[in-house]
Amino acid sequence: MIFQRIKELREKLGFSRQDEFAKAIDISFRTYQTYEQGQVKVIPHTFIEKLNKQYNVSFQWLLTGNGSMFENEVGDKENISFKDELINDIQKLSPKRQEYYYHKIKADLIEDELN
Repeated sequence: MIFQRIKELREKLGFSRQDEFAKAIDISFRTYQTYEQGQVKVIPHTFIEKLNKQYNVSFQWLLTGNGSMFENEVGDKENISFKDELINDIQKLSPKRQEYYYHKIKADLIEDELN
């Protein structure tokens, strides 16, 4: 079931706690908790799209359990490894440092959009 795959994904990405993952994907802890615990009948497409965009999660795997957990675009294997390494490194930081870098990245993205 999809809620089991959501938990599997969270753990595969190295998030041991639901609240940490919810923060990383920018949704409320309670909302995320309802998805992972199967307390909703339908998972919103916006959530599924967010997982795909942010972590390259395969739609097919998430919805059906078939295929690979992550999409592998042709020529993008190095980039996926880089993303995995980056996520793992960030998770090794203290929560305070994680928050600092989160806001730093958001500020850089906003600056890029304005330029």
